[in-house]
Amino acid sequence: MRRLVPWAMLAFLIFGLVDGAPAGRSHSGIHRKRATSSERSAAVSRGRPRHLPLAESLALPRSGRQRHFGDTDVFGLRAASAVLMDANSGTVLYERSPDTVRSPASVTKILTALVILEHGELTDTVTASSAAARTGGYRLGLRAGQRVSLGDLLAAILIRSANDAAVAAAEHVGGSLGGFVALMNEKAAEIGMTNSRFSNPHGLDEPFHYTTARDMATLTRVAMDNPTFAELVRTRQARVTIWKPARRRFVPQVRIVQSHNRLLGQLEGADGVKTGYTDSAGRCLVASASRGNSRMIAVLLNDPRRWTDAAMLLEYGFGSIRDAARVQPDGSPWLAEQVEGWTRLEAQARVEERP
Repeated sequence: MRRLVPWAMLAFLIFGLVDGAPAGRSHSGIHRKRATSSERSAAVSRGRPRHLPLAESLALPRSGRQRHFGDTDVFGLRAASAVLMDANSGTVLYERSPDTVRSPASVTKILTALVILEHGELTDTVTASSAAARTGGYRLGLRAGQRVSLGDLLAAILIRSANDAAVAAAEHVGGSLGGFVALMNEKAAEIGMTNSRFSNPHGLDEPFHYTTARDMATLTRVAMDNPTFAELVRTRQARVTIWKPARRRFVPQVRIVQSHNRLLGQLEGADGVKTGYTDSAGRCLVASASRGNSRMIAVLLNDPRRWTDAAMLLEYGFGSIRDAARVQPDGSPWLAEQVEGWTRLEAQARVEERP
């Protein structure tokens, strides 16, 4: 018995050392360790389908001038291209690579909607084609032979960003997809979109489908003057009726479409306009906000922080208009160089710019 005790103690020490080792090997011989939080996040990102963007956050600035952050420029914007426009005057208050051509993703649908409103009758009944039913991306869920009013298709295009609805409406209004695209490019040229070309009504990536931040701001300024367009892009939720064929009649099916625009109901005065995302275009946003008699339009193309950047630009715009409207006692414009890290707009006040 006494001879067994030393052997037992030795075995205990050996197994204790093995079990307490900081890292062991699996049965396959692979060295194992606990994953860090950054490694776990990377693994989640790798497992996500390529066509789905990662979650975004929205940090709203306080009303008025905000301190800039980041070191890319005075605003710290992440956008590849950006424009801030005063919708009343058309004055560009901020720009960053405004004329560089880029894929527009679903902000294309701003032009699609404008062409539908100018050439279509919203009371028309549209029958979905097989081509519309096959369209990928965000969808209303149309099947060939189903019927929808043109007005409901327009709501699905602007609120849900439904690609199948865009194709169905385009075929109806233009007579064919090619006919509608021709109308899109005619309208773009008419309103001065000098660096844009469109190949489809939904914005899915194609080689000859592109626009610029300046052109999108120009387009949005025109589109927001249409009351039907303006009403739809500020709507957060709507009911759409799809008529499904069933034997000798059509049966109605109601669907609820919800807006992707996070600024609605969050940023003061936010009233549109359109989001977009594809692998080629990145995250895109055309945002609008109105306060008093002023409206600001912000365009952000390929911006991973589009919501916060849009809110920041819009707040800056309203502050600039307030500054431009102020005059000195002798009637000369009041020019401010910089307050709280923001460069003020140095421009003479015009009557239409005053709140």
